[in-house]
Amino acid sequence: MSLKQSALVALVAAMGAQAQVFTVNCAPLTQFRGDPIVSPGVLSSHVHAIVGGTAFSLSTTPAQARAATATTCDKILDNSNYWQPQLYHQRRDGQFELVTFQGSLKATYYIARACDYAPGRQNCNGAPLPIAPPAGLKMLVGDLNRRTFNASSFEDRAISHVCLDTEPVPDTNGFPTRQCQRVRAETFFQSCWDGVNLDSANHKDHVAFPAIGDYNTGVCPQSHPKAILSVFYEFFYDTGAIQNFNRFVYATGDATGYSLHADYFQGWKDQNALNNAIATCTGPNGVLDRGCSLNVGPNGTPGSSGPQKLQTPAPTENIGLNGPLAALPGNNPIH
Repeated sequence: MSLKQSALVALVAAMGAQAQVFTVNCAPLTQFRGDPIVSPGVLSSHVHAIVGGTAFSLSTTPAQARAATATTCDKILDNSNYWQPQLYHQRRDGQFELVTFQGSLKATYYIARACDYAPGRQNCNGAPLPIAPPAGLKMLVGDLNRRTFNASSFEDRAISHVCLDTEPVPDTNGFPTRQCQRVRAETFFQSCWDGVNLDSANHKDHVAFPAIGDYNTGVCPQSHPKAILSVFYEFFYDTGAIQNFNRFVYATGDATGYSLHADYFQGWKDQNALNNAIATCTGPNGVLDRGCSLNVGPNGTPGSSGPQKLQTPAPTENIGLNGPLAALPGNNPIH
């Protein structure tokens, strides 16, 4: 169990049966150079691994996301899209193998970890719960150009990797230095919102990390006074299948792992159900509780995860699904 996962487990234990966290588990949806937040309408600079609603495309809008015909996630109301850069293995001969993406199996977390700004507030004890991310919210955490790590930066510390193997291994912000059975890429989004804007020019300025506390808990700054449920991704890659391991590389051309970043596109079909999920879906039976607001699927359940087809086919490009590549898609150099 990773250090970050241990912290989440500790949070659940400390809060008892009414722990303020629920999860969304998603099968893979697609992999291609699409990013409707950063590069709307055109190919992104690098390949992403994507889960969620089937309306994902180069130019998906919030309305289109909410109206998706299906989702790969186990909450049938969740047509949101969640994505991160695709992982590759650079072989000793210099060629690049696409590492099998396994989805967000365990899962995307929605967690009550931050609280609203209030004059003089120093912690979240007794503070109101955060609200759900608003409909249509777009946000980005991390930096595709980062190649070094700054321990004092909340954003740098909000990204990490876990080498899942037979023995517990601590989180690393960069890539694991050895082969693992699976690699879990983790990203923790900003938990504070300006209360007005659903996006901004750099897809970050309308959200922020807490001003008092840490990147993953605490009191929001006055500039971004409204706390929203913290969104935390765990994306899994099957690195155990790699033969003659050399080194990991992200689709960005990064061999350090520090360029890990993630995009969030809020596309829940029923905002009221999402708003009520922390209050109704985090008791002793979690999302299986009869009163859970997400239980609109077959037989009164939230739904189930599974593969789905994109409504708009991905652009035709060889990203390595059928064998190694001489260069990363987009010709991204290793740097």
